[in-house]
Amino acid sequence: MREAQRTAPSIIYVPQIPLWWETVGPTVKAVFTTLLQNIPTFAPVLLLATTDVKHGDLPEEIKALFNNDCEEVFNIQWPTCAERRSFFEDLVMKQAAEPPPSKNNSARQPLEVLPVAPPPKPRQLTEEEIKQLEEQEEDTLRELRIYLRDVTHRLVIDRRFRAFTKPVDPEEVPDYNAVIKQPMDLSTVLSKIDMHQYPTARDFLKDIDLICSNALEYNPAKDPGDRLLRHRACVLRDTAYSIVREEMDEAFEQRCQKIKESRKQRGSDCASSSFCVMPKEDSAPGCKKTDPKCNEILQMPAGPVDASTPWPKGKLCFTQTFLEKVLKLLLL
Repeated sequence: MREAQRTAPSIIYVPQIPLWWETVGPTVKAVFTTLLQNIPTFAPVLLLATTDVKHGDLPEEIKALFNNDCEEVFNIQWPTCAERRSFFEDLVMKQAAEPPPSKNNSARQPLEVLPVAPPPKPRQLTEEEIKQLEEQEEDTLRELRIYLRDVTHRLVIDRRFRAFTKPVDPEEVPDYNAVIKQPMDLSTVLSKIDMHQYPTARDFLKDIDLICSNALEYNPAKDPGDRLLRHRACVLRDTAYSIVREEMDEAFEQRCQKIKESRKQRGSDCASSSFCVMPKEDSAPGCKKTDPKCNEILQMPAGPVDASTPWPKGKLCFTQTFLEKVLKLLLL
């Protein structure tokens, strides 16, 4: 069974299956049935069995292997006398009556050049098979997202990389967006992980490279502060690459890459739009579009944030501290 799966497409041929079933013991039967059930339905493996007994007269265990309603049972009628005569007529009356060809003549005759057969078209998966395949792919990508969150969290809590944990404030650096066309930071990386935008670890490391290249492009090595920031950006990139290369199995990354290519061929995107839900500007009661305070309220998270997502410092932390003090006074 394992060899048939490994060398698929393949055929498992069991001639006279009732005789074989009566010969083997119960252990072989149990192992055979279990291994057969473990083969995925979409795997290109065919179980071909023959018998001279009708399907209804077979043992129940054998009949359970083949579903008659799904056209898995084929009945072949005995050939008639005319069919037998037509089959053997050319062999007996023509080929056997003629003398065998000379070896010298056959060696001189050139072999016929046959055209190369085209590769078979890929079998179209059923809806059930596609659903099962997508569930297996999602389990793999879920493990990848959990791991990437852990890697990003370790980078966020490192004090050396504090400058890269949140977007650059345009009020503090007005010309940043004019110089850097594609800003990137670790908080944005976490958001992209949650939005399923990293089908492979290689895509994750591309954004880490982008953080480093942006820092090197905007901060020329003129003063000690800029040189320190450039140094920490390079350390961030080397640290992320080192963590991924040492901890992630190469076979797992290859499996993620195959999932990415498979979904691209099927026309399905790795990122789901259902994970991107933005509140409307007028969804809050008593809120006007021109009121800047309403926009701040709408931008605040509606629920608790996971521990791997750092809370931004500044106005939000001050508001939380102020509300806690007011609550304590009300309780007293």
